[in-house]
Amino acid sequence: MPALSVEWLTVLVYASLTACALLLLAVLALGLRLARLRRTYAQVLDNVPHGDLLAVVSRHVQSVKELQRTAELIGREAAQLRQRVSSAVRTVGFARYDAFPDVGGQLSFSTALLDEAGDGVVLTTINGRTDSRSYAKAIRGGASSYQLSDDERAAIAMAMGRPDQQALRSHA
Repeated sequence: MPALSVEWLTVLVYASLTACALLLLAVLALGLRLARLRRTYAQVLDNVPHGDLLAVVSRHVQSVKELQRTAELIGREAAQLRQRVSSAVRTVGFARYDAFPDVGGQLSFSTALLDEAGDGVVLTTINGRTDSRSYAKAIRGGASSYQLSDDERAAIAMAMGRPDQQALRSHA
């Protein structure tokens, strides 16, 4: 076997030391990665006897199914509430006036009580010197099959958010 020169032996020693250093760095990196994986695994299996991963997954699947059922129930209840709210009185229009020239104080009034579709009722009370009369008229879509007074139309327009200036009577 031929003898190696000092230069070759030096190169081989440096190469060996470099390889050992790289190997040591790789082992340290893998050790750190393994430690992180063990911590994560321990967190996942927290409170699970004997590290039963299948039990953890089954528990999470069951939790997801329960959340889905709860979300569906909330969705149905929200739809029912939307239906109820849409038919509830949402807007009110109110007009006071003097129905007769000999009666002052604007004691007569018309009130419109409507839902979001403009359906509801307009209530009118006409007060005179000796008597009072009340009327209730059904409203569908902001209109009525009954003849409406200017004051009733004004109350409906106000409740629907579009005051009709022509329907408002001037009250002097």
